[in-house]
Amino acid sequence: MKILTKLNVLILACLALNQCFGEITDEQLIQNAKKMEQIMQNCMKNMKIPGATFSLARKGKELHFFTIGKTTIDSNFPIEVDSKTLFPISSVSKNITAILVGILVDEGKLSFDDKVRKYVPTFFVCNEELSNEFTVLDLISHRSGFKHFSADSLFKAGYENEKILGAFRYLKQKPGYFRKYYGYQNIIFGVVGTVIENATGEKYEDLVQRHIFSKMGMTYSSAINLDAERSRFGYFKYLLSRFSHDKKKLGTLKAIFNIVTKSFKHKPKNIVINHDRYIETIRPIGNYDFFHKFPATSGISLSAEDFAKWLSMLANKGTFNGQQIISKETFEKITSNITEIHNVKDDDVTFVKSRFVRDSLYYGAGIFKAKYADNGRNAHNILYHMGGIYGATAFFAVAPEDDLSVGVICNLGGVSLTLFPEYMVNQFLDICFGFSEIDWGQAEVNRKNDFKQKQCEYHKDLSEKNPEPMEKIEQYVGTYESDLYGKITIYHENGSLFISNGIKKAKLSHVNGGIFSFPSKDILFIAFDDDEYASFFKDDYGNISKVYISCFSENDTMFTKQRQSNTRLK
Repeated sequence: MKILTKLNVLILACLALNQCFGEITDEQLIQNAKKMEQIMQNCMKNMKIPGATFSLARKGKELHFFTIGKTTIDSNFPIEVDSKTLFPISSVSKNITAILVGILVDEGKLSFDDKVRKYVPTFFVCNEELSNEFTVLDLISHRSGFKHFSADSLFKAGYENEKILGAFRYLKQKPGYFRKYYGYQNIIFGVVGTVIENATGEKYEDLVQRHIFSKMGMTYSSAINLDAERSRFGYFKYLLSRFSHDKKKLGTLKAIFNIVTKSFKHKPKNIVINHDRYIETIRPIGNYDFFHKFPATSGISLSAEDFAKWLSMLANKGTFNGQQIISKETFEKITSNITEIHNVKDDDVTFVKSRFVRDSLYYGAGIFKAKYADNGRNAHNILYHMGGIYGATAFFAVAPEDDLSVGVICNLGGVSLTLFPEYMVNQFLDICFGFSEIDWGQAEVNRKNDFKQKQCEYHKDLSEKNPEPMEKIEQYVGTYESDLYGKITIYHENGSLFISNGIKKAKLSHVNGGIFSFPSKDILFIAFDDDEYASFFKDDYGNISKVYISCFSENDTMFTKQRQSNTRLK
């Protein structure tokens, strides 16, 4: 399957040759962006992506933006996306949060070196010594020393925040890794939301609105649950949920007046529906609360128009329309080489070797830094961030020396399902920098097909290697428990086995011996293309006593059988 037509490739090659001999003009950038519109349309059709945005900016300029597609693939509710349609940006929210932290540092409300426990006394990771040492900067620079995505398995499965944060009591920190090694985090980063709320006495969304959205005229952006943005009734429910906070700040009468007047004045916005993919089926999903479990890590939504404004500010080192949003000194701190990214594999599909120079990868605070090169040649410095969780993906890149910033968002995701925004930004950078041809749309198709093939081979190997029958169904039934996750239940119903963690349940299908598979979409809020697996183990007496569950695998956790039971968790 070929994404780019031969004519497109020829046009893009000619544009690249013209631009590699000097500075790229605004007109050339806009011309390149218009060519990207056709490329993106082709890719979206082949990948079944419902809607997407493209935003382009320079210092102090929002150059160009466009949108493609509809808010949902569901034919019953198709609405065209436009420049004001809100798209969740997932982990690109981390960039906005880091800038917000920097603004509060400029105001003297907190310091990067403040200890987390100054604002969150109950904060606990691993042990008392580490918990006392953790700073605000440690939270937002991915240098905690924990493995990538620590406690994310609880996050994705819908556990409550207390349970998710409590997992760090049991997780192991790699010795000597604290403040020295990169490990991408969602939950630890998300704690900074509580830090800034306690430091200021204000809600996270209010701080984002006042310090960023209002100052920059980002009218079609949001830091609250999108169900609240969709309708006046939704906004009323949102205001009701924060009534106790507003009551303390404003008094009872003013808080009530706020609910009535703000609900009436609220203008409903056009919102995309998020989508994920299981096997080959694209599914609309709609629980926007998920993004706001830890809003500092994933709670922001932007339109194409406002994304261009944000990118313009980043390209201009914290200044927008002559207004200093964040001081240059603090901006430089945030974009400095704080955490070096080591040991990136040659086949890493995010940091693609032909473009990302291996010895120049860093994370600052809420932003990645790298050299983007053509097989090691003609390297350009870029700042960037990706986002992809719960049916939405986003990516942006800023090339400061080239005075160029570009971002793409779509409502299919997360990053395990598609790298469409990242690869479309790469395609645009390649055109602008005059790099050798890579068909990034085809690269995304190949990535998806390779992953699918590996999963099929893995499942085939499990099922065909030393095939054994399953035990009697009653042998598996019972309550299993671990310190980290608590209880899960295996029960039978109408001759089939099911697994439940008390939040969701999934039907188990026998694979081989004590190994069973189940659809990830049935037990996790964030579904993947592949199945998950439950592997049962026997004790010395031949009785089933433990189970390993692939999606609940922090610390290589084994669940120990506590008692026989046919009762499912409620």
